Amino acid sequence: MAFPRIFAHRGASSLAPENTIASFAKAAEVGARWFEFDVDVIGDGSLIVIHDDKLQRTTTGKGGYYNLSFSDIRKLDAGKWFSDTYRFERIPEVADVISFANSANMGMNLEIKPCCGGTELREKLIENLAVAVDSVANTDHFIVSSFDHEALARFHATRPNIKLGWLFDREKQPGPTWQQGADLLGCTAIHPDVNGLTPEEVKEMRDAGFDVNVWTVNDVDQAQELASWGVTGIFTDCPQDFPAEAHVL
Repeated sequence: MAFPRIFAHRGASSLAPENTIASFAKAAEVGARWFEFDVDVIGDGSLIVIHDDKLQRTTTGKGGYYNLSFSDIRKLDAGKWFSDTYRFERIPEVADVISFANSANMGMNLEIKPCCGGTELREKLIENLAVAVDSVANTDHFIVSSFDHEALARFHATRPNIKLGWLFDREKQPGPTWQQGADLLGCTAIHPDVNGLTPEEVKEMRDAGFDVNVWTVNDVDQAQELASWGVTGIFTDCPQDFPAEAHVL
């Protein structure tokens, strides 16, 4: 395999504002067949697509969003920060993103963000997400991952047929290691950070029966080296830099 499978990280996030429909559409335009996006919940239970737990980096809003309604969210510009070309781009709901992927025949990696809005909202996140993913057209091309392995376990209990990715940052990861937790939870993939990753570690993961999807890799030569280690996928901000053979479902 010359290249691992490419996941467009938050869409084609080097070309368009991350986690927007414009970014996912741009990923499709440059040939990507998979994209990754982040999901959290807001005060009225709506599921929004955003990476941070504060609004100001990627929207015209400020502060947190756990006390907001979707009508509040719809007033925010989520594209102007990137360029004037994307002014008036909005924060999408999960349902919008799933609908886009279904129509574009694209695979998705949905990352559940560690909700900091309290117990009630964390429960609402999983409850509403379980309903939302029922509209995914092809679950063979759908993965749910999270750094919050407790949330991942709660989601798995509601939708055991959905593939899971054990996402971890070796410098910050609390709780069980992938060896202890991923198999117990029934994950099909390990999603390690590229920093500090070794061929031996990849081999251990592959020998244990897991796909290995690595984040975040923007260098084509590095991606080829990772493929030689046995890595099956990479998350990249620059899907446009990779050849067609890397863009497979």
